Amino acid sequence: MADAAETILVLQHQDDAGPGNLADWLWAKGIPWQLVDVRAGELPQPTRHRALMVLGSREAAYDATVPWGQPERSFVQAEVECGTPVFGICYGAQLLAQILDGKVQPAAEAERGWTKIPAVADEPQLAQVVQGCWFEWHGDEILLPPQATLLAGNRHVQAFSQGRHLGVQFHPEITAEQIRAWMTADQRRRQLADVGGVPEELVRITESRYQDAERAAWRLYEEFLKVADG
Repeated sequence: MADAAETILVLQHQDDAGPGNLADWLWAKGIPWQLVDVRAGELPQPTRHRALMVLGSREAAYDATVPWGQPERSFVQAEVECGTPVFGICYGAQLLAQILDGKVQPAAEAERGWTKIPAVADEPQLAQVVQGCWFEWHGDEILLPPQATLLAGNRHVQAFSQGRHLGVQFHPEITAEQIRAWMTADQRRRQLADVGGVPEELVRITESRYQDAERAAWRLYEEFLKVADG
């Protein structure tokens, strides 16, 4: 087993929101990694990891009634204090923002589906790889931490960095297979319909865009790790 300092820890919160193409990238690069299901209540002892990657969740980061919410928050905070760089995705980005003294609140309008996201910062390592067309699925929004740099945004904060930490509101990790599976779930179909989307059209668009999106995701992971290893 690899030493913790060489290992990337990935926190998952639900069965239909796994690491997706992030896992493919980690395997392809030969990077030691460990997947932890936060709901199981078996978080490891906090220590310095090469990186911590926190995936999405249907739960709200500000909902104090989520049973695993506070234990995970304490764990991520402890990892930050140990010097572990954090990459937060959607819910993970919201949790990271809170830990860095930002806020999360319900958004006036949800974002669901493929969305063009412009870069808003001239930061050579990350701003250029967070812009593009990414898959969105969120109903909450981030209020930027005071010391963070906004990397990309539209009406919402879409990507920010602070030191070696990175948060993205979109889903670089999602695969075409995951999206197709989501569009068979009644709740997700209703959520998409609420913003004027059509499940069959979303699947069709995904087939045409996913290959480029996966390549962009791999570039994003690569650039984050360069910063994290800094």
